[in-house]
Amino acid sequence: MNFLYALVRQPSPRMAEGQLTHLEESDVDPDLALEQWHQYCDILRDFTEVIEVEATPEYPDSIFVEDVVFTYDDLAVRTRVHESRRGEQDSVIDALAQRGFEIVDLPEGATLEGGDVLKFDGHVWAGLSTRTNQAGVDGLASILERKGVGVTATPVDHALHLKSCLTALPDGAFISHEDYSPPAKDFPGLRYVPEFLGTQVVLLGGHSILMSESAPRTAELLRGEGFDVITTPLTEIEKTEGSATCLSVRIRG
Repeated sequence: MNFLYALVRQPSPRMAEGQLTHLEESDVDPDLALEQWHQYCDILRDFTEVIEVEATPEYPDSIFVEDVVFTYDDLAVRTRVHESRRGEQDSVIDALAQRGFEIVDLPEGATLEGGDVLKFDGHVWAGLSTRTNQAGVDGLASILERKGVGVTATPVDHALHLKSCLTALPDGAFISHEDYSPPAKDFPGLRYVPEFLGTQVVLLGGHSILMSESAPRTAELLRGEGFDVITTPLTEIEKTEGSATCLSVRIRG
């Protein structure tokens, strides 16, 4: 599929106040975070159009645009994030509506964040995490049923989101880390990489992938397998449980 465009949003200067689940609070340099965000966006621009949605500096986690929506084909599912983050959603949803997406809502009682949803080759996996419940997975499955798309629920016990600890390579192989992985039975052919921060890759097209500079051994491993691996510093994003995957909503077609 072609990488049509990506939606991104500038980090809030209040990033350090964002929600944390598995990490302790640490000092976040907002100026460095902004610099790293710009570097990330510049890499995306080498492969696709980058669309910056309206900044929401009052919301500390608003840089993580992937959490607030999930797209499949011409559907944009408004996810049900924590109540403190729902003000982040409108500008992202509006940007997609303006580009022809049908906006669909999840039912009451559902919780689901986009970082917990992985789509690849006509199938969807949804992580059951502290941010996504069974009602959220069931609601997503009901919405995607009209597209003939199956949804596999999988527990995520050791990471914030499913895509914090597992992603797919361009050849369809799933990668994770054995200390953080969801059940291997849910991901045929799952293989482990040596660094947790190496499990989070963004597909750029062809054999090109983007990942954190914080996982040099994994980058070297994947380059040895023939992938074009581009790395970028994400230290400040990683301090707030973010990664390369959650900084953009990637639209393909």
